[in-house]
Amino acid sequence: MIKVLPVLIAIFLSVMHFQFFDGAESLENKNLLEENKNPRNHLTQDISKRNEVTAKVMSVGEASAQDSAMNLSSTVKGGGQEDFVPVNREGETLLRITWQVVPYAVKYKVVTAEEVFVSYTEGIELFLANPDQDIQISALDYDGNVVDDNVKIIAREINPVAPLTTSEFDKMSFSPEYLVYSWIPTNGADHYEIQLIQNGNVIREFVTEYHPKDDNFDFYDPDPILEEGEYFWRVRGLAADDTPITAWSEKKVGNSFNVKLPVRFCAIGDSITHGGGSISVPPSSVIYNWETYCTVPIKNLGKSGDTTGDILERFERDVLPFKPEVLFIMAGVNDYRSAILGWTSVTHLKEINEKCKMYGIKPVFITPTPINSRLIRKVKFVENPPSDWQTHMKYVCDWVRAQENHIDIAELFADGDGNLREDLSTDGLHPDLEGKEIIGRAVGDWLNNYLDSFIPVD
Repeated sequence: MIKVLPVLIAIFLSVMHFQFFDGAESLENKNLLEENKNPRNHLTQDISKRNEVTAKVMSVGEASAQDSAMNLSSTVKGGGQEDFVPVNREGETLLRITWQVVPYAVKYKVVTAEEVFVSYTEGIELFLANPDQDIQISALDYDGNVVDDNVKIIAREINPVAPLTTSEFDKMSFSPEYLVYSWIPTNGADHYEIQLIQNGNVIREFVTEYHPKDDNFDFYDPDPILEEGEYFWRVRGLAADDTPITAWSEKKVGNSFNVKLPVRFCAIGDSITHGGGSISVPPSSVIYNWETYCTVPIKNLGKSGDTTGDILERFERDVLPFKPEVLFIMAGVNDYRSAILGWTSVTHLKEINEKCKMYGIKPVFITPTPINSRLIRKVKFVENPPSDWQTHMKYVCDWVRAQENHIDIAELFADGDGNLREDLSTDGLHPDLEGKEIIGRAVGDWLNNYLDSFIPVD
């Protein structure tokens, strides 16, 4: 029996070893499937851990020192690229295709003769044996249902040497105070380097961390743009060892903008003011920005993830440089969805109100929108809200409605149970296209009435 015991133990351990690794592999596959089903929400700056992809931020001094070595003066004119080592595949050609953003789409299914791919932005780079082949693109919602089964390709590019930026600053009345840099993911890139350039000088540089999925296509700048000047931003793909695998992206109208002070009308708030929607579309695109649908130009001072306390804290720094005549304030949703008491939120809003009066700014408060706990649990990108969030939302909204200048939109977003209508949101927190149009039109109506009050009546 003593001689047999070691054999039995060995057999037992072998079986346990097999079961352990088989279970681990199954768990890994399950997680991979779950990750593919749940792409990371590109409005994740609502999570308290902002810019988790930030690995390095160069100081202005470091960036300026590096600027002279990069010959940025020629880069501004479209040249001055550094050496890079492109990714190649024998017998295949790199094809980049792009299409228009489809409203309410979360992702896109790209079908080639060889394989099916998924893209979370309005383009994709593919290595193909035959780049001239027909490719079918379908727009899908969060659950994989087809929103549009015949998405038109607007451009095909063979062997692109640089990332394609997708920011639409040229379509905005004013550039946002807090920039979001967005691009078509580079096939083969491990991570990316981003530079912000003001008047020909690099003033900020970021290097993103590696992300295991090929949906790493945007970056939220944590600092505001407060100075006048001419700006543009650029990005390039890097290998795991930081070797550039692409040239720098080109300067074009969508990633260039001018900042001038002052600005008569501004809006401050959280991600609902900042922009973005349908999980995968960042604020750098105009489709889900409510300012797009306002008939009067407004400067966007929104910052994703902000609570009322955050807005109060950054008020002097982020508002006063623009010297607005009117400031629209929409905040509170990040408070009551994360268990901050309504009384605390109103205390902050009162202090913001007093600051506006102190500095000669007319404050116009907007009621914050409701949330939808079921959708938030389904998408799983923020913690589940407390069960009594409606009590605290009502406290905030009641205070806003009591102000001399306010815009009441909250009830337009609520279903019969007081939750955010599911036809207005994909993730349960951010209104999508129709919701942003509701906000933009309401602010436009208020502003038009305000401007009409200055017209003399005969």
